[in-house]
Amino acid sequence: MSKKKQEMQYRYYEMPEDSYVLALTGQSWVRKYGDGIPYLHFHNYLEIGVCHKGTGEMVYENTVYRFEPGCFTLIPPNYPHTTNSDPGTLGFWEYLFVDCEGLIKLMFSKNEDKARAALDELYRRPYFFKSGDGDFLMKDITSIFDEQNERKNLYKQKSDAYLVNLLINIIRMNEVSTESEQIEKDAFKEEPGDMDRLKPAIDYIKAHFMEEIYIGKLADLCALSETHFRRLFNDNLHLSPLEYVNSIRIHEACKELRTSDKPIRTVAYETGFTSMSTFQRNFMKFVGMTTHEWRNHPENYEYKLQKYKISTYEGW
Repeated sequence: MSKKKQEMQYRYYEMPEDSYVLALTGQSWVRKYGDGIPYLHFHNYLEIGVCHKGTGEMVYENTVYRFEPGCFTLIPPNYPHTTNSDPGTLGFWEYLFVDCEGLIKLMFSKNEDKARAALDELYRRPYFFKSGDGDFLMKDITSIFDEQNERKNLYKQKSDAYLVNLLINIIRMNEVSTESEQIEKDAFKEEPGDMDRLKPAIDYIKAHFMEEIYIGKLADLCALSETHFRRLFNDNLHLSPLEYVNSIRIHEACKELRTSDKPIRTVAYETGFTSMSTFQRNFMKFVGMTTHEWRNHPENYEYKLQKYKISTYEGW
């Protein structure tokens, strides 16, 4: 009997202009986490979460950790997770979403192989740190929050400096954890999960979304038959490979429409769409408004995407 898959939500965040980090802070994040949301979600950036208040469960795919004030998390992009407050309690988390790919590309601008290896280390697995653990990482995380909140002169550049140090420490932590990794893996998950098997295809889509993408190529990257690949993709992400590709393209189109005055037709073709009708239809599905409306009201985008449930768009 096949294992029943959970519904899953894909939550996009857009990075601020000229920055590699998005900080989500303040009292608006005091809330009952997971209230009425029985499914996992994943993001397009590395998520760093710090718990200031409350208790509950942090769910990493099939593993559950107890959270309390002082704990923090490191969660790679595209990794299923969720946060659930204990009944009758409120939690207070603050988050950093980090564009690791952009920053690593800058750090290793003359060596693509090293950049790729660094990203592999950063995205190797998620981490959950109990209160008092991982202080060597928390120091930089706290400094980034301070810079983002205080916004003094050159705060973005100072944040980037702390980010570089943080990412290097995460990479080093992964490199020296070989001996203890097997113990953690036994507690974390016994064998590679479905999302791990799909990672080569997801990475390829993110790098080549503007090109014509063939399902057979994606299946080959994952060492799966095309039929098995389609089924695995649908079961885990609750959308087809083509739908996922189009979601990436629409996200990139939104950024172009917000930051440039390019004609809409040009944006459509540069992000991989071969016809305006397909582009406009997908834009309306994902964003909930036309491209012209979006260009006039870009502030609605983050709200729309946070509310968007990918699983409701199966079959189109």
